[in-house]
Amino acid sequence: MEYTLGFDGGGTKTAALILDAHGSECGRGMGGPGNIAVNDETTLRASLHEALSGALQAAHLPEKTCFQGVCAGMAGYSIDDRREAFSALLHSEVCAEAYRVEPDYVIAYWGAAQGGPGIVVIAGTGAVAYGRNAKGEDYREDGLGYLLGDRGSGFNLGLYALRYTLRQLQEGHTDALTEAILKHTGATRPAEIMQWLYGNFSPLRVAGLSPVVGDLAETGDSPARTLVAEMARRLRHSVRQIRHKLWMPRDTPVYPLGGLWQLGAFFRSEFADPQWRGDDRTRLEPEALPGGVFRLEEPIHDPVYGAALLAGCRA
Repeated sequence: MEYTLGFDGGGTKTAALILDAHGSECGRGMGGPGNIAVNDETTLRASLHEALSGALQAAHLPEKTCFQGVCAGMAGYSIDDRREAFSALLHSEVCAEAYRVEPDYVIAYWGAAQGGPGIVVIAGTGAVAYGRNAKGEDYREDGLGYLLGDRGSGFNLGLYALRYTLRQLQEGHTDALTEAILKHTGATRPAEIMQWLYGNFSPLRVAGLSPVVGDLAETGDSPARTLVAEMARRLRHSVRQIRHKLWMPRDTPVYPLGGLWQLGAFFRSEFADPQWRGDDRTRLEPEALPGGVFRLEEPIHDPVYGAALLAGCRA
């Protein structure tokens, strides 16, 4: 029987999955970090080897198995020279008849929609949306990093929460959101907020503030809800852009992926059908370009399944 192999490489781990010719899962494995933009060759080689070994063992296949195809969906794909180096590494580590390297959002789409019309919205520390229509045309929106884009991301939400807290302190005000951010950062005044941000800067650290805001939004806190609703609208904008570029109908399924979607029911409801207007202190204007009610659906499969699917040239 012929088998295909998929890899899903991210900042903290690399997953591997083997599919048989019928698309059934045979075995999974897990390895270390797999971001080709920031991890060196030694780390990437070890991560691939560990993940592949685990998948082969789970599938009861020999170590020297040669695959019909292998596809690796990797974070850091956009760095051309690192991508080329990783492609060479993949060839040396895996025996296969065909090889391909894809962006992580592409394999996420194939896992979620299995090639059907749909849009994936990946929101974690960063944010990117990617869609494909019935004609096979595709389009990506955002995914530009925390300095140039990532609208509606965990980093974006954390930064807005810090700005809100600074304004509150400078005006001599306090509220539940301000107190929660101060407690999380250990700050008591504006200078200490800036020290927390710049002294040990990390996008992941800033994104770590998003659950603090999300928890308060779930309790009905108005400032927190306004910030969370703003992030939902930014992600909605990305979906509207994709629908417009690809001439996709309003009922196109949207698949949510990434840690930010764990903020709670309020975030999801504002993304699907924005209703929050805030109050006199935190007013939020209606959407300038309403996009209707979004059709949220759970992904059919995970991203590493999408990679193994693409490895078999079923795209």
